[in-house]
Amino acid sequence: MRRSRRERRRERATLRALTSSALALLGAAGKASADTAIDHVETSYSFSTYSEDKLESSKTIPGGERNRYSVSTQQLSLAAPITDWFDMSMQLTHETMSGASPWYNTRDAAKTPIQIMSGATIKDTRNDLGLHANYYTDNGRLGFGGGYSSENDYNAMNVGTDGELHFNEKNTTLSGGLGLSFDQLTPTDSDLYTLRPKQESKQSYSGFVGLGQVINRRSLIQGSFTYNWSKGYLSDPYKEVFGVGNRFFNDDRGGARHQFAFLVRYNRHVEETESTFHLSYQYYIDTWGVSSHMAELDWYQNFGDAIQIAPHVRYYSQTAADFYLPYLRLNQQPQPEMTSDYRLSAYGALSFGVKGEYAFHTPWFRDIEWRANLSVERYLSSGDLSLQGVSVPAPGLVNFTVLSAGLSVVF
Repeated sequence: MRRSRRERRRERATLRALTSSALALLGAAGKASADTAIDHVETSYSFSTYSEDKLESSKTIPGGERNRYSVSTQQLSLAAPITDWFDMSMQLTHETMSGASPWYNTRDAAKTPIQIMSGATIKDTRNDLGLHANYYTDNGRLGFGGGYSSENDYNAMNVGTDGELHFNEKNTTLSGGLGLSFDQLTPTDSDLYTLRPKQESKQSYSGFVGLGQVINRRSLIQGSFTYNWSKGYLSDPYKEVFGVGNRFFNDDRGGARHQFAFLVRYNRHVEETESTFHLSYQYYIDTWGVSSHMAELDWYQNFGDAIQIAPHVRYYSQTAADFYLPYLRLNQQPQPEMTSDYRLSAYGALSFGVKGEYAFHTPWFRDIEWRANLSVERYLSSGDLSLQGVSVPAPGLVNFTVLSAGLSVVF
C-alpha cells in the first residue's frame, strides 16, 4: 500500500509539473487541474528571508542612510480532504519587517537625481490568514476563498471564487475567477508629517479567464487574461516629491487604476530525462502609462523519486508611469498627479535562482512522506536592463536576495 501511495504521488507530481498554470497575476491564481479532492493530509512550514542590498554611496547624499529593507517570513499551511469531492486548505503567514525605505529624490551638483532614504527605524509586522475550499465534479472544480491581513498601519480583507471546466475528453480546460479586496490605511507619524493622511481606503476588483490545451501526452499550452480595477487611495503616504527651493509635495497617483495582463505558457515534459520545462511570456499594460514585458523559463529536473532540482530565470522590463518624475525642476509647476517612486520608473530586471526538494521516509513513520526544500533567488534591476534604454534611471532601484527553507509532511 505504501508503494502504491508513492506511485500515485509521483504521478501527481509529474502531472502538477506539467499542468500547473501558476497564474499569479494581480491577485488571481490558477490551480493545477484535478477531478477529485486530494486524498491525503499535508501540512508544511517554511521560513524565508528577504534582504535588499545597501544603496550605493554615489546614489545618496554624503553620510546619508544607505541600509534598506529586510523581511523575515514564516508560513504554516494545512490542506485536507473533507469528502471525495471536497477539500479545504489554510495558510498562516507572519512577517517581520525592518530597515529604511526610499523617501524622495533630490539632486546633486550635476542635477542628477539622488535618493533620500527614511531613517532605518521602520519596524512592522504582518499577520495573514487565508482559507480556500474546492468542490469537484466529474468535469470541473469550483473554489471559494478569502483572507485577512493586518499590519501596524494597513488592514486588508479579500474574498474570491475560481473554477475550472474540462471538456474535449478533458484535454481542454477553461478556467476563471473573480476577486475583491478592501484595504484600509492608517499611516504612522501622520501627526508629525503633515503631508501624510490620517486614514484612507481603497478597493480592488479583479478577474481572470484562462484556457489550457493538452497538445499530446508530453506538452500543453496555456493562455490567460487578467483584469484588475483599483479605486480609492492608491498613493504611497510615505513618499514625497521634492521641488527646488526645498518644497515638498504629496505622492499623488489619482483615484483609479485599470490593469491588464496577458500571459501565455508552454509546458513540456521530457520522459527520457524526467524533466519538465515551463516557458512563459507576459505582456502588461495599465491606465497609468506603465507597460511591461516578462519572460521566464523554469526547469524541473527529477532524480529518481526523491530529489527534484528546479532552476529558473526571469527577465522583466517596464516603461515609466505618465506622472513619474525624479523631482520637480526649477520653475516646473506641480502636477495633479506625480510620484518619484522608483517602482513606477522605467527600468529592467533580471532574476534567477534554484529550488531543491528532497522527499524521504523515516523508520518510525513509514506511511508518512516528508519533503524538505531549500531555495535561493537573486534579483537585479537597473536602467541598463530596460528594453527601451533609460538615460537617467531612478536612484532607488533595488537589488535583493531571498533565501527560503521549508518542510512538509504528507499523511
